[in-house]
Amino acid sequence: MLSPEQLTARRGKLTASRVAALMRGDAKAILDLWLELTDSPEFVPEDLSKVWPVRLGSATESLNLDWYEMKSGASLSRIGEVVVHSQYPWAAATLDAWDCVLECPVECKHTGGREPLEVVIERYQPQMQWQMFVTGASQCALSVIVGASPPVVEYIDRDQGYIDEMVGRGLHFMHCVQHRIMPVALPPVPAPIIADATYDMADNETWMRHALQWLQTKGAADTAKECEQVLKSIVPEDAKKAHGCGVQITRDRAGRMSLRKETE
Repeated sequence: MLSPEQLTARRGKLTASRVAALMRGDAKAILDLWLELTDSPEFVPEDLSKVWPVRLGSATESLNLDWYEMKSGASLSRIGEVVVHSQYPWAAATLDAWDCVLECPVECKHTGGREPLEVVIERYQPQMQWQMFVTGASQCALSVIVGASPPVVEYIDRDQGYIDEMVGRGLHFMHCVQHRIMPVALPPVPAPIIADATYDMADNETWMRHALQWLQTKGAADTAKECEQVLKSIVPEDAKKAHGCGVQITRDRAGRMSLRKETE
C-alpha cells in the first residue's frame, strides 16, 4: 500500500506498476490509466485495501527485505523512494528497496505457489525493466515468497531492446495524455525470456530422428574437415587450381581456397 507522500510523488507519472498495460496491449487497463493521468471524473480508483494479494504483499514486504539483507549480506537503502528518470520527468518508479552492493532495485513479491516461478518472473518483467530504466541499473533483484517458504531471489538482467520499446510506447502514451487524445492499444510485446531451464527431449520424435542422424554423420563430417585442411595445406603456392581423384581445389585472387567435387 502506498503512503500519501508516495501517491503525491507518483501523481501524473508513468510508473513501473502502470507501464505493464502498455506492453501487454491491455485496452481496458490503458484506458483506465489514461483517465487517471488526465484527471478525468470518469476514473474510479481501485480500492486496493480490499485486494488480498496486495494486502498480503504489503504485510510481508518488510520481512522479505529483512531476509534479503540477512541472506545476501547487502545493505539496503532507498526503501519506498519514488525515483524520477533524469531525462524523462514523466517516468518514475517506486522502489521497495535498493541493494547498495549490487546497485540495483530490489522488488518484493508474495505468491501463493500455484504457478511456476518462471510465470511470476514473466508477469513482473515490465515492472522490473522499467525500474532498471528509471534508475539506470543493469539488473533487478526479485525476491519472491512462495506460499509460506523463505524468499527465493532471482537477479533479472536489463533488456535494452525491451526497454526501448517501453520508452517508445511511454512517450506516445504521455503525448496522448498531454493532448487529451484517446490512446490506442498496441499489440502485446513478449516479456524478455530467461533461458535457464533444462528440458529432456528424449520423447520428442523430431528431436530423436535428427539427433540420431547427427550422431551418425558427425564422425564423417569431422573426418571430411580434417581431410580438407590437409589437402589445402599441400596445394602448391603458385597453383590457381589443383585436382585429382575426384576433387579439386581452386584459389581466388585473394588467396582463399575452396574444395569441391571435381566436375567432368
